[in-house]
Order: sequence, then structure tokens, then C-alpha cells
Amino acid sequence: MGFELKDGTGTGNKAQVDGNNQIHVLAVTDTAIQDAVVKGNAYNINTGTIGLTTSTASAVLYFKNDESPVNGESSIIVDAIAVGIGDGGTKDEKAVITVIKNPTTGTIIDNATAVDMKVNRNFGSSNELSSTSLAYKGAEGYTFTNGTDFAQFYQTGTRGYYNIDTRLGKGSSIGVKIDTQTSAGTTDVYVALIFHRVDGKNRG
Repeated sequence: MGFELKDGTGTGNKAQVDGNNQIHVLAVTDTAIQDAVVKGNAYNINTGTIGLTTSTASAVLYFKNDESPVNGESSIIVDAIAVGIGDGGTKDEKAVITVIKNPTTGTIIDNATAVDMKVNRNFGSSNELSSTSLAYKGAEGYTFTNGTDFAQFYQTGTRGYYNIDTRLGKGSSIGVKIDTQTSAGTTDVYVALIFHRVDGKNRG
């Protein structure tokens, strides 16, 4: 059964349809991320400062999604990873940042040190991540012993922002390791995950 579009111009509560059968509207459009922020389904996780002292990669962030569904959907979209690298220490080369897909073992997981920040991006929302969604910070010499290398970045400045738009289904995990290529002294780093929950009602 088809629908007929009629021009309602001048009739108060009806839409204008032009000669090309196009409806004229004044619309406000939100991105999926903005919609998630408004609903209290967007979060920021930040390791806080970690001091690295060698030219060997150290596991610095681990996150595992164990969220209950939002309207039938448990997925998380990692919008971006932010990395801060301080000016301290002697660095012989660019820092190497590696993102790990689905790590499950390593000393960063064994030591289970909570990240410094795990915050809803809607300051008026009381929503929180599940206590069983794991968010750990690492330290010099911490490791991942499995998982698959997913992405790699070289960083020369003090801050990098990497859009990865990656889906973590329930049970999936993500890890980040950094080699600051430090040959002397201490180089401070932090890693942040910027992500949002997927609302099942927004799925077609």
C-alpha cells in the first residue's frame, strides 16, 4: 500500500511538500554519541598517570565489557582512544602505541589495579558501568600474554587522539600497551577510552 504526500502549506500543523515531492522541515539532528550522552550512556575511562622507564612496551590499560543490556543491547562502541605522553625522560624514538583485540591474560589483569577515573559523560546522570566490567591500569613492565594486535600508532607530541569506532560486544575486551622508547629517567603517560553504550531501541 502506497502513501500519498500532499502539500499542507499554510494549514498550521501540516508539512509543506514541494514540486519535487520533498517535505520541508526544520530539524535538530543528534549524532549517536550525542544521543548516548543525553541518555547517560556515554563514559570516559582514564588510567591516570603511569610512569614508564624503559624502551620495552608496557601494558597500560585493560577494559572488558560485561554490561547488562540497554533495551536488549549490551554492546559498547569505543569512539576514541586518547593518549598523553609527558616530556620527562630521555626518549630515543617516537612512542609506539599498540591496541590489542580481546586480551584475556597478562600481569595487568593479574594485578587488577582499578583505573583512576571511570565517569559518566552526562554529569546529571546516575548511570554507572557494571562492577563486573573490568577497567584496569598498568605499570612499567606489565604485560598482555594473548590477544591480537589491532592497531598501532606512532606519537611524537604530548597528546594523541585516535578515532577507532570499534564495537565491543559483551565479553569482548580491549587493551593498550605503550613503548615510550625511554632510555633514561621517567616518562609519564595516561590512556583514556571514550565510549558509549548502544541503545537497542536505536537499532533498525
